[in-house]
Formats: sequence, C-alpha cells, structure tokens
Amino acid sequence: MLANEFETHKIPCGVHVLYGEDLKIGFAPEPHPEQRKMSSKILLCLSLAFSIQGEPLQPVPIQPPQALYAEGSTAVLQCPLQSGKIQGYHVFWFQQKPSKSPAFILKHGIDGQIHRSSSFDARFVPIRDANTNAYILQIQKVQTDESATYICLAEGYYFQTAVSGSGTRLIITGGQSAKVPSSVILLSDVSQKPGSSDVHALCVVEDFYPGLLEIKWSAAGKDITEGVTSGQVTLNADGTYTTSSILNISRNFFNSVAPIRCSVNHESSGAKIERSLEGCLNK
Repeated sequence: MLANEFETHKIPCGVHVLYGEDLKIGFAPEPHPEQRKMSSKILLCLSLAFSIQGEPLQPVPIQPPQALYAEGSTAVLQCPLQSGKIQGYHVFWFQQKPSKSPAFILKHGIDGQIHRSSSFDARFVPIRDANTNAYILQIQKVQTDESATYICLAEGYYFQTAVSGSGTRLIITGGQSAKVPSSVILLSDVSQKPGSSDVHALCVVEDFYPGLLEIKWSAAGKDITEGVTSGQVTLNADGTYTTSSILNISRNFFNSVAPIRCSVNHESSGAKIERSLEGCLNK
C-alpha cells in the first residue's frame, strides 16, 4: 500500500477508529434493523469463540508519556499491548508536531511487510518484540526536528477496529537548531482589581524551538493543577513556536501562599525559566 493511499485505508466503510479509551468514531452507514440484529448475533458468537481461546476482541496499546534522547542517538519508542497479541494486529505509526495534524510514518503489517510514507526515510524502523508483546519504533540518528508526539495504532485482523495509544512525547536534546525562548512574560490583574475575589494570571512563552515545552504553575513549591488552562502551541512565521498558560485562583489563596510561580521547561534547549506572580504587584 502506498503512503498516499493511507487515507482511504484508515477509514473504509465499516471501520471504527478508537482514540485511547473514550472517543469512538463510526464510519459505516446505519444498517437495516435486521442486518443489525444478525450482525449482533455473529459478533456475540465470535466474541464467545475468542473468549474461549483467550483472545480479546480489542487491543489496548499502552504508550509511555515521554521519552528523552540526545540528537544523533537511536530513539526507541515503545508501544506494548495490554490486551491482545502483537502477532494478530497491523500497527501504524504517526508523528504529530504542535499545531499540525498527525502525519503517517509507516504501517507494519501482520505479514511483516512495511509500507512507508515518502516523507519518512529508512531511519524509522518498526520492530515487533514478542517477548514484551510490544511494537517498537526506532529512529536512528534522531534529529531535533523530530521532536514530536508519536502515536501507535493497532488495527485488528479479524475485526475492522483500530485502537490508538495516547502517544509518547519524544524530546531531542543537544541539537544546535534548538532555540531558547526569547521571552517569558507574566501578566496579571492582581493589582488592577484589588477588590476582586479572583486573581488571573497569563504566562506567555515566545519564540522557542522545537515546539515541545512544559509550563507549570506552583505555590510555595507545590504544583497547582486546578484553575489552569493551557493555551495552544502556535507556529510562528520563522518556524519557532509560541504558547501560553492561564491561572485562575482565589485572592484568599494568593494572599495565603507564596511564592506563586510560572515555571517554563524547554528540555531541547536546556532552558528553565521562572516568573513570580508577586512580581506583578504594583505594576
């Protein structure tokens, strides 16, 4: 199968694609009630047959959230199946960079054949590890530009169902093309609205590369998770990225806990930058 045929392959009539455990998108037209009844009986019989054999109907890919490698090394991305056996499923790999749609890398078929996108070279090597029941994607001589989220998707052999993992953020360090954020700006209404019961803060990070970056809020050294809204990562005209994060807390919390900080970690460039919300007072 050619790479440019993948779009027609991944969503044929009757295929259901499941992203993680929650989202289910059906592409088949609504069947006639009698067809639905007959299909349900067939699926029930097959379900019982596979259950007796110990084979689940749906694979469950489990991907680690993050992987860190130096530029020029071989990155190894793991995608073990929690349910099902890797020998019974095709696997697809995708690369998703910030602000872009997922890009098809390759398909590794049950028969061992590899169908690769023309956009990705032979450095991207798929492996099936029966000992750990895992799909593996190796990226040889990995480059900073290949920092992205990598998603594996297992497609059933007996059933037209595909289930994806949650993706692994691959961060590449040590490359000369990595760029430290040009600025980290913290804005707040803490002084402008002294009578308000809430305090709002905006942390903006500009002109960094590649586009994987982490923003955290903390109070007295402890992470704040409630009241945090992450902004989109946007691609600038020069190829760098900009992103932001919003914090909404009560003024009582602000007055009782200090310091409250926005912390930026851009591992590809090694940049770690902090801004304190207390610094916005009287500005």
